[in-house]
Amino acid sequence: MECRDAALLLERYALLLELAGDNPYKARAYAAAAEALAALDGPLDAALRSQALGSVRGIGEGILQTLNQMAQTGALAHLAELEQSIPPGVVQLTALRGVGAKKARQLWQQCGITSIEELERACREHRIAGCKGFTPRSEAALLEAIAFWRSAQGRIQRHKAWRIAEQLRSLLVERGAREVIAAGQLRRGEEIISTLTLLAIVDKPDTFPLPEDLHPAGHRRYRSLEGDITIEIHLADPASAGTALFRATGSDEFITAATGGKTLPPLAHEEDVFEYLDLPVIPPELRQDAATLDHIRREGIPPLITFGQMRGMIHVHTTWSDGKNSLEEMALAAKSLGFEYIAICDHSQSAAYAGGLSIERVRQQRADIDTLNARGLGIRILHGIESDILPDGSLDYPDDVLAEFDLVVASVHSHFNLPAPEQTARILRALAHPATTILGHPTGRLLLRRNGYQVDIEAILAAAARTGTIIEFNVNPYRLDLDWRYHQRACSIGVRFAIDPDAHSVDGMNELADGITVARRGGLRPSAVVNTLPVDAFLDMVAAQRQQKQLLRGAA
Repeated sequence: MECRDAALLLERYALLLELAGDNPYKARAYAAAAEALAALDGPLDAALRSQALGSVRGIGEGILQTLNQMAQTGALAHLAELEQSIPPGVVQLTALRGVGAKKARQLWQQCGITSIEELERACREHRIAGCKGFTPRSEAALLEAIAFWRSAQGRIQRHKAWRIAEQLRSLLVERGAREVIAAGQLRRGEEIISTLTLLAIVDKPDTFPLPEDLHPAGHRRYRSLEGDITIEIHLADPASAGTALFRATGSDEFITAATGGKTLPPLAHEEDVFEYLDLPVIPPELRQDAATLDHIRREGIPPLITFGQMRGMIHVHTTWSDGKNSLEEMALAAKSLGFEYIAICDHSQSAAYAGGLSIERVRQQRADIDTLNARGLGIRILHGIESDILPDGSLDYPDDVLAEFDLVVASVHSHFNLPAPEQTARILRALAHPATTILGHPTGRLLLRRNGYQVDIEAILAAAARTGTIIEFNVNPYRLDLDWRYHQRACSIGVRFAIDPDAHSVDGMNELADGITVARRGGLRPSAVVNTLPVDAFLDMVAAQRQQKQLLRGAA
């Protein structure tokens, strides 16, 4: 059993414990252990033998005993019994936005609901409002959540697709594949994946032993369903791998426009294919459509941002608020990834749910950061804050406290349902504040979970350009916000971006690399990304931005 497989079992167990009404602290302990275990690679028994799990936060002695049993038996005791005691449809209720285990249990036990279909009927017949704790407004919200859930079927977020891709890569390599490369939507940087495409380079494509659930879908192309998405595996021998990868990566529209509909010869490398087509080697993220190809033929390939050009790790959280690692751990992890500075942006005082910092704790944290910088970790730590944008558009501290931070990420964390004019005015006021350096996750969307709040994006981009406010491209795989489709529009009016992981753990920093793939799809160049600045130039930019905003405030 692999560590990640064990994590899935623990995660399932924690959810079923909650649904069964078991001790909530026990359920939370298993959920925390699942999260910790999911970050580990390799077999579970090897991790147990090395005693590495004993030092992992979230895995105590009791759970270690459970993991030892799992490594020996390949199963989690009591899980099967729980599975039988809870209708599968009740578990599925937790996939609905706003329905956690507690509410799903309530719908099951109090309202007799055992599936999403039953819930939809009951809401339409106004039976849910008659249950304790529910109202007609609850029914409307549940119907909206069901509609959103249906629209998300057959699609998953990038990080989940990568997990499946890694499992399939291991399987195919075990069966003799020389190399397995992610292609299609994943390689192109699409934020939501409906078809996971892989190219396996093998010696004998016609006799390669594929998994039994894969079915032919064209020459050396096989398809299957894995959970909610389609799996597509292309097979090619080394001599034709370049042609196969080219075809497996680009959209159908791009391939047709690039080839003119003609058949390509078998070529070993993608570079050979582009040379054959008399084209420059186009980055995978730009192989979207015919219009993009036409633009490249006229203007050439733009210089896209790369991970190696990033100097500043901006917007991360620590144990001072709701993060899982300390200041020093986060700083050293960023240093190990090659960063020159890290901007700590824990939650502000209104975010009580996330351990937001009081003014006193802000100053205590600053002292700790100063101590670490004086010690010399080999990376500079900047003291920032993720300040809540309050409903009236003001920020979460007095101006004199805000001025003490090296930078301020201003974000909406509440009152998502304001009408578009009010929500827009709220954010515009925050952008005008001299302390606002960066607008965090600008639309508040959670991919396949929650639509962004209603807001006038054009007005926000125009205000960001006028005030010099940086727009965040938050690369948390559930956010990827601001949508890459707005990136070029923003850059065309002078808006700059911060590409930020919004990491709440050391592991969360690793999402930055894949997020940059999506940023490249949006055409972001190094010159438009403030993380590429050296630390002193970044701080100079913040100072100039504050001065500009003070002048604008005075002129108003």
